[in-house]
Amino acid sequence: MEALLFKFLPLVTIGLVHGASVPSILISGPRIAIEYRKIELKCITASKGSNLLWYYSSNGSDAQYEPLNPSSAVRLSPDGATLIIRSVSKDHTGTYHCCASETVCTRMRLFVLSGTDDESSLEPTTGSAAGNSGVLDVPSHGSFSLALYYAPFNGEVYIDRKPAVSFCDHFLKHARECYENRSSDMVSYDVRNGTIEASGQFVIKVLHNQQMEQFLLHILIRGAPTVHMNNYNVLNSSTYINLQCRGYGYPTPNITFSYTPCDALSMDHLDGFKKKHCGESTNIPQHLARHSVFNYTTSFEVIVPSWPIEKGPGIVTCQAGNVEGTSSTKTFLYVRNFLDLMLFSVVSPTDVVLYGDTVNMACQVDVYNFTNQFVIRHSGSTYNRMGQRSAYAWTVMYQTHITNASQNVISCVVHNKNGSVLVKTLNLRIHYPSKPHIVSENDTVNITIASGDHRRLECDIEGTPTPDIVWFKNDEHLTNEQGYVIRASLEPDEIGATYKCIGESRLGKAIKVWHIVVEGVIN
Repeated sequence: MEALLFKFLPLVTIGLVHGASVPSILISGPRIAIEYRKIELKCITASKGSNLLWYYSSNGSDAQYEPLNPSSAVRLSPDGATLIIRSVSKDHTGTYHCCASETVCTRMRLFVLSGTDDESSLEPTTGSAAGNSGVLDVPSHGSFSLALYYAPFNGEVYIDRKPAVSFCDHFLKHARECYENRSSDMVSYDVRNGTIEASGQFVIKVLHNQQMEQFLLHILIRGAPTVHMNNYNVLNSSTYINLQCRGYGYPTPNITFSYTPCDALSMDHLDGFKKKHCGESTNIPQHLARHSVFNYTTSFEVIVPSWPIEKGPGIVTCQAGNVEGTSSTKTFLYVRNFLDLMLFSVVSPTDVVLYGDTVNMACQVDVYNFTNQFVIRHSGSTYNRMGQRSAYAWTVMYQTHITNASQNVISCVVHNKNGSVLVKTLNLRIHYPSKPHIVSENDTVNITIASGDHRRLECDIEGTPTPDIVWFKNDEHLTNEQGYVIRASLEPDEIGATYKCIGESRLGKAIKVWHIVVEGVIN
């Protein structure tokens, strides 16, 4: 190093022994430095008033550092604690020693990472105070060269793709060529025609003296964005939707969303879709978009939270652009009455189907994929029906009067615009009607209880449909009591009370009553 004076001295490196009075000493600063960057190595010791001396070795010998002049490439701070390398290069690789005395020393080994081609750019990552991470910005042609320089040492150097794939094994999947070269003072890589998919996080690992030094390297290959969105399905009852666009691109692309309202009857597929079925497009304000944290990756995700959908169905477009190019994707925004393609259900009665009931059924399909032609099949007969539009569904109603068990199977057939058919079948469970009635013999029960005691009351009212049970005490509705069983009690100042349960269905109601009195009270 031309900027340094060398004075060879013997060195002894020691550690701190538990319970000893020897002061601790260490060097802080990067072990793996990016070429042409300024670095500072700081010698930290607990010894007060120590005269710190720095030494350097590139080939097994040691020499004391002293700055020649203020313009030298390597300088010491006035107190001698900090060694400053203004522009680190492979000439600065080697072992650095700091000594508080001839017997109290510490040492560290410096490695230098370099982007050796003319077009790539190697920079430290922002916010990396420890200097242990960097980013290699590679042009879109995907060719670059990388080298790690070091003074000869008895150790090992690895560069792996996280989590644990060797450097060239990774790039040979996403590039035309990858070559590794090793010597006593360098390991280098040459990659040709890598794609943006090859971008990722790599870990440089240096193992020496049973210690591991690591450096996180982000290799980012420039490329035009690719974007992707899924179809959006939102219920008609909803007010907002979260729009999401994701993809790959580097540098980080600018994202623009737009919305175009369209006629729901024409939104069966995007291929060949004609704009004449749509209105004017509007850009979604950028301040609504929330970008994912970039964090040195080529992937991105942009979300527009809580975007109002009052304009109904249409096309959402996501466009991503950077200096390498622009791409866009479109997807349908479907507003639906229900999320399933088809619904076939009993509208009434709402409880159970009884012999003698008139049953009303609704068959529904979405207007986007289906025609309004329906076929109802029931009891060996076929009925062609034309559905009516209800918001974003075609709907047809079917009514039948149930008189026998053979009427329990009803099918609804609908036609997709692509020519296929979809069938839903209802298999009705038909019940014999039974009015609400009390199972036990008595509808009125007299009970005597001790003061402060309680009694279990069971409302044994049955029927088909199952009756709804309501409880009363002294004609006051017990809103907190539900079900067939309650615990009845009297207040301290009460000598008696009347409890009542009412079981009611669409066929009628039944009432059971309990008269409760305290022992010793004549009713």
